[in-house]
Amino acid sequence: MNIDQTRNILPENSKELFDDIVFQRVLGASKHINMIGEMIESIVLEGKRNDSTVDSIIDDILSVSQFFITTRGEASQAIANAINIMIKDVDNVRNLEIDEAIKTIIQMKNSFLTSSQEALNRVVDYGAKIAKSMKTIMVFDYSSTVDKFLKETKPESGKLSVIIPESRTIDGGHAFVKTCLDAGHKVKFIPDVAIMYFLKDCDGAFLGSETFFPDGTMFNTTGSDIVGLVCKELNVPLYVLTPLIKIDVRSVHGYKKGLVQNDLKDRLTSNWNHNEKEKVDFICPELLGVEAKYITAFITEKGIIPANQLFETSINYYNSLKGGN
Repeated sequence: MNIDQTRNILPENSKELFDDIVFQRVLGASKHINMIGEMIESIVLEGKRNDSTVDSIIDDILSVSQFFITTRGEASQAIANAINIMIKDVDNVRNLEIDEAIKTIIQMKNSFLTSSQEALNRVVDYGAKIAKSMKTIMVFDYSSTVDKFLKETKPESGKLSVIIPESRTIDGGHAFVKTCLDAGHKVKFIPDVAIMYFLKDCDGAFLGSETFFPDGTMFNTTGSDIVGLVCKELNVPLYVLTPLIKIDVRSVHGYKKGLVQNDLKDRLTSNWNHNEKEKVDFICPELLGVEAKYITAFITEKGIIPANQLFETSINYYNSLKGGN
């Protein structure tokens, strides 16, 4: 099902949520998961208003869910994992009366989102404790988990200096600026080519993660690999803040993650003439892997885990999800 067909399934009041995800107006896997949950509820409530059958409501939920699993889920396994949990028993409500079916579907979605929020809060709490003694940190690209971490971090020094590279491929850095200013942090915004120069004065660097493998490899916006390489060279600790829902265990069975490619023509060519733009290739990967050897630790709801010791925690968590299916 293509973008237009999927969008047309949605009630008018949730089409903006769909557009915000598809056209990258809102960033962050955790935010996208919550937004998809809102779409599921809107489909259910619209179906009740229109006297739709339970079967048609469920079919619409499955169509929208599959669209996001196929598109956003390819870049972020967290989204595929979360959607599968939210809808895992949805076929079992087909024989229920409409009111009971609606209640059950919304409860399933809310139950997951509540547990997800609790996990996120623990990640942020652990991260804030690590950063408490730091005076200067770098955060690269946008992550709603890192955004919440920045809101909650209260340094012992009284004021935290936050260096934010532009993350040019998706303008991910800019979204952190307001959060940091509102939190009272001192903000320095830099071009991402200046990462190495400014990292040498940082006490630590923090990234979010679109997804990660049990071996400690994490995937994040292009440029994250540079942060990892420079952190290792300069001996600056690099932390990945991520709930375990972002695990992708397929690598254990030989899966190789394909590159998601973006065309950056419009983003990079505001001062170019048309003839130049049409003769140049602007395709660039959206996400790249950062190996465990560049990462100090993953900050998860289960605690702060060294990157090279993540395997057992990851597999145990994944098995707990499978047991719920």
